[in-house]
Amino acid sequence: MVTAQPADKRLKGPATPEPDAAEAEGMPLPPLVVWAARFCVYFLAQGGIMLLAYAIKGFGTDPHSFPVGFRLDPTHSAIRLAIGLVGTYVGFLQPRYATAFMLAFAALYTLLSAFTPYHLGVQLGLHFRLLHWLLLGVVWAIGLYGLWQERRAAPNKS
Repeated sequence: MVTAQPADKRLKGPATPEPDAAEAEGMPLPPLVVWAARFCVYFLAQGGIMLLAYAIKGFGTDPHSFPVGFRLDPTHSAIRLAIGLVGTYVGFLQPRYATAFMLAFAALYTLLSAFTPYHLGVQLGLHFRLLHWLLLGVVWAIGLYGLWQERRAAPNKS
């Protein structure tokens, strides 16, 4: 049971927020590249849901019969699942490999989607290709920023 404190013992001003555990112990927050790798849990979930949907409905199901955001063909779903597994593992368990993962992911995504109107057998419209180029720019920027941060933090070997 929760009871209110007497009026004379209540705080007079606004309560100051308590720092989280990482800040209280002086531990730095994970870098941006690690957070980006952790975001791959979205790909893991999306690929898993879509492969489960194809397993139930049949692998010959038209991807456009699914809601927006889930219109992936089975191959694309399997690739998303694999990238999601690796990214989630790296982001949460092996963050020292996050920069290498993001650069490899950017290169793979560039090869698979950026230079053709066909994405793993599905023809994409201009708006989807522009979205892919925007996402590629963000992923490349995060990966290169992580590489720059690692190089800057490394001691000079001269």
